[in-house]
Amino acid sequence: MDIYKLRKILQRYREGKANETESALVEAWYKSYDADEQQLGYEEAAKLREAMSGNIKAATIKRSIIYFPMFRIAASLAIVSAIGFFAWKFTRSKTGDAQNYTTVITGTKGLKQLTLPDGTVVWLNAASHIKVPVAFTGRLREVVLVEGEAFFEVKHNRLHPFIVHASAIKIQVLGTSFNVRAYKKMQTISVSVATGKVGVTGKSKIMAMLLPGQQLNYNVLDGKTEQKTIDADKVQSWKQGSTYLSQASFKELSIIIKNIYGLTLKAGNKKIENYRFSLRLIHTLPTVQVVDLISQLHHTHFRKEGNDITLY
Repeated sequence: MDIYKLRKILQRYREGKANETESALVEAWYKSYDADEQQLGYEEAAKLREAMSGNIKAATIKRSIIYFPMFRIAASLAIVSAIGFFAWKFTRSKTGDAQNYTTVITGTKGLKQLTLPDGTVVWLNAASHIKVPVAFTGRLREVVLVEGEAFFEVKHNRLHPFIVHASAIKIQVLGTSFNVRAYKKMQTISVSVATGKVGVTGKSKIMAMLLPGQQLNYNVLDGKTEQKTIDADKVQSWKQGSTYLSQASFKELSIIIKNIYGLTLKAGNKKIENYRFSLRLIHTLPTVQVVDLISQLHHTHFRKEGNDITLY
């Protein structure tokens, strides 16, 4: 996020003028830092808040006074160090320690719908694994998407933000609907918004604040992010039995085919591994029709041996 935009959000937060989404996003950022296990006393906490406030004030000097790049960098570091110190002292996410969690797993071809204790509805796609609390007892409502894809329709509660932990990132909302795809065999985690606003944090920084029709793709290998516009209805269409792929790699296609149909798709040569695939997969299609559809895209042939399909 642009440092000047971040600075404005922090300034509004400090002055108590931040809106619900901005406040929730800043607090999620605080939580993304590793923190001390012990709670601080009131006096020490007050001193830290005062120190943080002073650092932010010092860093928000008008740009007309900051003439050189080095001073801009110093101002940015002042903000980050202040927030980092505050977060390190005050916050600690103890997911799994203070609550009892229930694990829900879907197998190949599986699809489940869950209703959480707060009324939030979760749809789990095939080959997915989620940990949900037996009851929400703290200030935050937290779940862990260990593996797979899920669509969340979150019950609004401005006093208790909802957080989804998905590998290296956190998705935080107050009440909205969004899709998260985080299969371990894929190198990208995707967050797509259907309604409301969604904040995404990770690596101790704010990655994005997404609106309806926007998607953030996070590369787990190099940490790079990409934001783009999507058709939210197509992204979540798997709930109704259809999966849309747009310029999907062969690896992505093979993972989806395995999850939906239980088939192992293999490339007979390097050329096929580099193909891109755009198509709609209807989950109830017979195996032969699915494979025939895929082979027609690039005029390839296929060989079927049990559940193993080889394109050549």
